[in-house]
Amino acid sequence: MLQLYFSNTLTDSEKLELALIIDSLEDEQLENELALQRQTDLSEEELSQESSRRIVADILSNNPEPIADIGHRAARRWYLRVAAAAAVVLLLISAGYILFNSHSETKPVYAVVAKAEIVSPDRPTSYTRNLLLPDGSTIVLKAGSTVKYPDRFTGSTREVELRGEAYFDIAHNKAKPFIIHTGTVTTTVLGTAFNIKAWPGQKRVIVSVTRGRVRVEEGHKVLAVLTVNQEVQYNATAEEEKPAVVPADKLVTDWTKEDMEFDHMTLGTIAQHLSKRYGIEVAITNSQLAAYEIVASFSGTESLQNVLDVLCAITPKTHFKIKDKTVEIYNN
Repeated sequence: MLQLYFSNTLTDSEKLELALIIDSLEDEQLENELALQRQTDLSEEELSQESSRRIVADILSNNPEPIADIGHRAARRWYLRVAAAAAVVLLLISAGYILFNSHSETKPVYAVVAKAEIVSPDRPTSYTRNLLLPDGSTIVLKAGSTVKYPDRFTGSTREVELRGEAYFDIAHNKAKPFIIHTGTVTTTVLGTAFNIKAWPGQKRVIVSVTRGRVRVEEGHKVLAVLTVNQEVQYNATAEEEKPAVVPADKLVTDWTKEDMEFDHMTLGTIAQHLSKRYGIEVAITNSQLAAYEIVASFSGTESLQNVLDVLCAITPKTHFKIKDKTVEIYNN
């Protein structure tokens, strides 16, 4: 990889991988590599400390172009130059210099500037959104849908209005039932998770339960009392309901996981998705971390905290913190 780097044939992702490898090496590993190099292939050409530092900085910054003054020398000498550069890395670490530190010289790279879209009955959301309600309940709102809810739930009930489709995960509060209005149909819960499909112009209202227990009514008429993996389809025109047993979890995640499956996607791009999805700005502390590629898949019903826990667990030495409605992802 080192030879390919200086011959300018490495891809950007390979350059990032090389930088991460060099940065991750322990002092002893560097020393062993240099000792082996001295035994097998000695070079008469020496590098100045300044040139060595420039090579190391170039690799660690994932510069798309090789250092201009290296020239087109033999691949063997390029390899030896980087071995010498590795020695400089060792010297810099020993002297207390920081080449790859997200908390000092590297300024935050804000991978996301997208702002949360206001959800209102007059303007449906243009993408699938995860919403946190005042009582701690969560909603995954499908693109094209609207939901209306107050800044605070006062009184003896918690009530919202839905047009479209949404997945609800309701915080338990026995003293204050949660009620969803979809036209003339109401769905009442105490603490559970379920999906409601009630698009404008659609004849049927469909309620599917993934956890807990819900009651579906029209006026004073109870249409169904549903538990886990049960669904009711109510046709308001025909005034008939069809309770049935269904794989509710699968039905829900078929659409809630939209934009939440990341196949070799950079952390910076994932941050953009999360910013829109959860309505929060995400900052990444350096460009190398933002370029790190990840493979991960989520159902879309997880909290932002859970998603970040997983992403940081599979990204080396990476952590996050949430403060003032901003997420900072950093490494050490």
